[in-house]
Amino acid sequence: MKMPHILLLAIPLCLAAPGASAPRKQQPRPQILDDLLQCRTVTDDAQRLACFDRQVAAIETASQRDEVVVLDKTELGKTRKTLFGFSFPKLPFLGGGDDEEEKEKEAEGYSQIESTIASVRSLGYGKWEIRLEDGAQWVTTEAVTFREPKPGMKIEIKRASMGSFMGRIEGRAVRMKRIG
Repeated sequence: MKMPHILLLAIPLCLAAPGASAPRKQQPRPQILDDLLQCRTVTDDAQRLACFDRQVAAIETASQRDEVVVLDKTELGKTRKTLFGFSFPKLPFLGGGDDEEEKEKEAEGYSQIESTIASVRSLGYGKWEIRLEDGAQWVTTEAVTFREPKPGMKIEIKRASMGSFMGRIEGRAVRMKRIG
């Protein structure tokens, strides 16, 4: 006679499932871009050209004042790579958002970095501060029990569970945290 209880539990779960697969919310476009795209609806050729010229000049002015920044996918990828390891809120302009986007970023290679150690500094008790060739600074959060890290060694840092990071120095694993 436990079947009715299971059925009563299954009904709300089925009703909640469509909300779980809701489409991701698209980021609103800036007004300056909408104004530019609105020029396409002008039917008179001379007025349409004047509209485009006016809106392009507005975009150029906004760009010079750093009110508008345009990034292509390559530049966005470079920005994400330099920010790897920092904890930020999910920022839509950096691609932060739902779990599907996180899976896409992992597929594009944003879940790990590979670099070369530029310098190291002992923090005592087997822990190290490591600066990478791109300037990123990391510390080991547990003692390094293998050969101490040295400049020139290859390092790979991956996202691990619960927001932590796992470094691999010359093939040996150690937990790490980004500090700068």
